[in-house]
Amino acid sequence: MARKNMKVVRLIEPDLCLECRFAQSADVEMSDGSVQRMIRCRRLDCDNWDYSSAETVNKVLTDDDAA
Repeated sequence: MARKNMKVVRLIEPDLCLECRFAQSADVEMSDGSVQRMIRCRRLDCDNWDYSSAETVNKVLTDDDAA
């Protein structure tokens, strides 16, 4: 599933996201073709994000998509 507006950002406090109800695990294909396991956040106004290092995402496959 292509997401034109999805970005990979650094989390300021990653441990906060592990129990967050808006977080999902996802395999993310980066712009260079590499695939990494990351946390996908559905909360668009989270203040735990550091936008200074945002990178473009080619594809996101969540655990829900695989089922």
